Amino acid sequence: MNRKRSVYYWQERSILKYLNKEWIEHAVFKIESEGVEGIGAGTPNPDFGETYKTTMAIIEKMRKLTEEWEDLNNYADFEKVMNQIVKFDMSSKTAVELSIADYILNSKSLDLSSVLFSKNKNNTEIFKIYFHKNMSYAVFGEIKFPEILKIEFLEKMDFEEIEKYKKFVDKYPIWLDFKGLYNHYEIKQILKIFKNDNIVALEQPLPVGNESAVVDLLGNYDIFWDESFKTLQDIFKLKDYATGFVFEITKFGGLLKTAEYLNVIRDIGLETVISSRIEHPLNLKWAKKIQKSFDYIDLNYEHYIEKTSK
Repeated sequence: MNRKRSVYYWQERSILKYLNKEWIEHAVFKIESEGVEGIGAGTPNPDFGETYKTTMAIIEKMRKLTEEWEDLNNYADFEKVMNQIVKFDMSSKTAVELSIADYILNSKSLDLSSVLFSKNKNNTEIFKIYFHKNMSYAVFGEIKFPEILKIEFLEKMDFEEIEKYKKFVDKYPIWLDFKGLYNHYEIKQILKIFKNDNIVALEQPLPVGNESAVVDLLGNYDIFWDESFKTLQDIFKLKDYATGFVFEITKFGGLLKTAEYLNVIRDIGLETVISSRIEHPLNLKWAKKIQKSFDYIDLNYEHYIEKTSK
């Protein structure tokens, strides 16, 4: 076997608090060659059909490719070949691509985050709170007077439950992330509950495939799409129903696609958010490297993580 370098991968787990699940699993990928190391991680997202097992299975396929690739500094060429293996599991691609970016940084002192991403002058920070059934009231004590408080629905809650928890967030400017859980009528009813609050924006207010029904809300609210935004084609399909789009490094498999789509949306004149699922600290590190390139920064979820370890 023409092995150029050593490659390892393993599982790590984040222990959670304030949520209905106890932990979340991450895949970590490490490259080592002649004293130079690169490390990256990816977190499977069930919303995109990813599981820890599917991610690790694809990472195993990419291990051999990474070991035998002649020159990992040919970053774009490697990514093209990797795409043929990965197909739809972006968490596996992210783990490998971030490890290569880290490897290049350590070997060439070249930070690809600064090469691929230019900075914006004005950025607004968002603080995230997850809404779900039987929430712990203790989580509201974690809020630190944010510029914007984002409420992200992890599951469909009835109107009475929403009303019960809403009183703890009334004093903040609010960003509502519905994750496509509600229909058009239900969204209108929830907005009535928040009618006396300062609503900054609505994120994924309707399920994938129903985006055009948002036209009656566009005049009153800024609309951002997340789950509906996965490809370049989605940008052009949704641009007339959007104020902006939500990015995650893991959703697009790393830095290259993230940078490509960001430039397209900027050219159209729409706004951007850099966000994240609950991720491994390595993913958060890379997201924070590029955060100043986006209009809104939604990367504050450490209050939900107790610790991350093997």
